[in-house]
Amino acid sequence: MATKISDPDFISGWRGDPCPERLAERWGVTVRQIYSRRNIIESRYGISLPSAFNDRSGRGAADENLPKRGIRRETDVTGTVIVFSDAHFWPGIKTTAFKALVTLIKELKPKMVVCNGDAFDGARISRHDPIGWENRAYPLPRVPDEVEAVREAMDEIRVAYRGARHVWNLGNHDIRLARYLAMNASEVEGLLGTSLDDHVRHWDIGWSLMLNGHTMVKHRYNNGIHATYNNTLRAGTTMVTGHLHRLQVTRWADYNGVRWGVDTGTLLEIGPDVPQTFYAEDNPAPHGSGFAVLTFDKSKMLLPPELAEVINGRCYFRGGRV
Repeated sequence: MATKISDPDFISGWRGDPCPERLAERWGVTVRQIYSRRNIIESRYGISLPSAFNDRSGRGAADENLPKRGIRRETDVTGTVIVFSDAHFWPGIKTTAFKALVTLIKELKPKMVVCNGDAFDGARISRHDPIGWENRAYPLPRVPDEVEAVREAMDEIRVAYRGARHVWNLGNHDIRLARYLAMNASEVEGLLGTSLDDHVRHWDIGWSLMLNGHTMVKHRYNNGIHATYNNTLRAGTTMVTGHLHRLQVTRWADYNGVRWGVDTGTLLEIGPDVPQTFYAEDNPAPHGSGFAVLTFDKSKMLLPPELAEVINGRCYFRGGRV
């Protein structure tokens, strides 16, 4: 934390606007530094400096963008919508696809940015058994460190272009924290911090997002090699999903017109030394690192979906390097 901010000024600033993200932006520091300084001051003076999201009542207009859990979001949109998924953020890891995502958001200034699930990994609270002693070169991160990594990454994506609406469709990994606590410590239900949306602000959280009444964006539907085809065929509309890390677009047409099945891939690197995918035992997999870009014209029709893809360590979009 910069020493230019005195303790009294920090306390006054916090009490005037108890939002760590906005204070970090105002003072030119990281969110982690803000929390660290807050903890030090609370201990030093024996006071409490609660965050804005501690107060669940009486939110004003300044908090209207706080995430509110729901099932389906429905909205109309024209212009660009960027959809990424399966980031599985770990502390200290910023992938090529993640950096390209932030860069392209700044360049395209999309109307919406959608995290289509699995921003959180939850490696230590997986329902799967550990793989032996795991890999000592990449020890599994602690849950608090993972949550902090998710918060920092999602905030970096958000501030890349504040003019966008930010939506987060929960994935199966994202619910690991709440599920783990529900199964092992049900008495803490409702306690602040037991859900991811207590930690990641300004993202509208739900299960799915319907765009213009014809493009459904959600984390997963069908599995298998023909998932994108089956998704749009069985749903009867365009389906944009993650989960399988495939990064592909499948076109389908019938008497109802043209629609697409889109897999938004993963922000992870691809290869045998990626710690989040050690469980795959170095088996070949058709995974793709990148994300999807959707464009809706003035009539709200979806144009052919595009992909930004990482190839040989570089991300390409529309024939050029990001």
